[in-house]
Amino acid sequence: MPLPIPDSFHESLLKNDEFTITYELVPGRGSGGKRLERILQLAEEAKKDGRIKALSITDNPGGHPALSPTSLGLDIQAMGISPLLHFSLKDKNRNMAESQLFECHRHNLLNLLVLGGDYPRYGFHGQAMPVFDLDSTQLLSLIEHLRHHSPLKKGASGRIMELPSMNFFSGCVVSPFKTMESEQVWQYVKLLTKIRCGAQFVISQLGFDMEKYEELLRFVRDQKLSIPLIANVFVPTLSVAKIMNSRRVPGVILPDRLLQCIQEEAKEADRGEEARLLRAAKMVAALRDMGYAGVHLGGNNLNFGSISFLLDNAEAFTGKRQELREDIHFPEPSTWYLYDDCSQEPRKRNLAILFAANDLVHKQFFCKEGCFFSLAEKISNIAERNPSLRRFYTFFEHLIKKILFRCRMCGDCTLAESSYLCPQSGCPKRMINGPCGGSSNGFCEVYPEERLCFWVRAYQRGIEPDCNHINGLESIPPKDWSLNTTSSWLNFFSGRDHCRLKNKERRS
Repeated sequence: MPLPIPDSFHESLLKNDEFTITYELVPGRGSGGKRLERILQLAEEAKKDGRIKALSITDNPGGHPALSPTSLGLDIQAMGISPLLHFSLKDKNRNMAESQLFECHRHNLLNLLVLGGDYPRYGFHGQAMPVFDLDSTQLLSLIEHLRHHSPLKKGASGRIMELPSMNFFSGCVVSPFKTMESEQVWQYVKLLTKIRCGAQFVISQLGFDMEKYEELLRFVRDQKLSIPLIANVFVPTLSVAKIMNSRRVPGVILPDRLLQCIQEEAKEADRGEEARLLRAAKMVAALRDMGYAGVHLGGNNLNFGSISFLLDNAEAFTGKRQELREDIHFPEPSTWYLYDDCSQEPRKRNLAILFAANDLVHKQFFCKEGCFFSLAEKISNIAERNPSLRRFYTFFEHLIKKILFRCRMCGDCTLAESSYLCPQSGCPKRMINGPCGGSSNGFCEVYPEERLCFWVRAYQRGIEPDCNHINGLESIPPKDWSLNTTSSWLNFFSGRDHCRLKNKERRS
């Protein structure tokens, strides 16, 4: 293993009196070429300058294949600057994720930004298959498990063995820029779940609404959490601004008023570059004054000279937050704000009756206090011991749930946790612990303007997520795919599904 180098990112972020700056690199497709040469040149200049504490490396952004962040991370590390690897889950199952964590640990690539990742797009001979075997909360739990060198359980490959402690520094992402209550509340609930699962720092989605930046900061403070918050500041070119404004970048909102400003600035001799950099510099200064622990910079085709210009001016603008607000605050019209009662959207309840009916039936049959719980358990125990009856029982369950919920018989049902909507059939990423960050104006990242986000539907239907208390929030564990096509009812009563811990407590 290579000798560890000083981790300027980790050290800087944990110092209360230091403002941590990172910059995002996007390797692109291929193993070399001019694009990669420009990235490495920027890294060399960043190292000499010293203000950037980490270079973050994206993991197939937009769902397109690109150079692996591990490969570029080793090059960055060799230059003496801390790499921050994006670790996405769209094309890794849990075994591959763990294998890559071992690889990162072996090479001392310990700074990880955990995220679900954009939905896979066109690749070799067509559309790539999405994996999403784990979500970000579950991967954070795995990293926390490795951090505490827990032994592998019986039945694991190689039997019982002790794993060394893997001192990863893992962070997560959150978007405070959702426009609807049914989107935004989930983002905060999932943020709390990620922190509870082991996230050690947070980087926001990019955005241009300063009130939303303030909201995220206030929310974390209200929860009495001391986790470092890093704000995402992006410098778009005109062409990229148009793409973002048309909602073609998952989860990103660029308001019409900002696009109009960029279009006017583009008429200048430098095509508006200086104006865009100065706007970003003002944002950095304002975010520092707000109390953020740092900023995560990004932009298209920026050289280090532009980045240095931005950082120099950010220093000059520091302390002038209120004066700068008009130049940098671009809210999306009709946006819902957590701390503004007047902005709340009317809560739709068109399916509340169906939710209540399903919830009543579920509680009667699957909760210990239910009238039919003992009968259902007794029938399930009989079916468990009789192969012919078990097949009929499974067929009956599949028939009922296929008609009512479009069930795919995963064997580990989470209908009760998602307003009696099936995430296996209703969510393209099969998210069971809340939504990804890719929705826009309530619509799914994969089916924009066609299909509402699964978790927006769950919120509107009746579920009541609580974004006010971190205590009690738990991540549903990953599915055991050996249960696939089996009866989730039998698995529940026999203690094989994700409720097995509750079942053990019930039996004891």
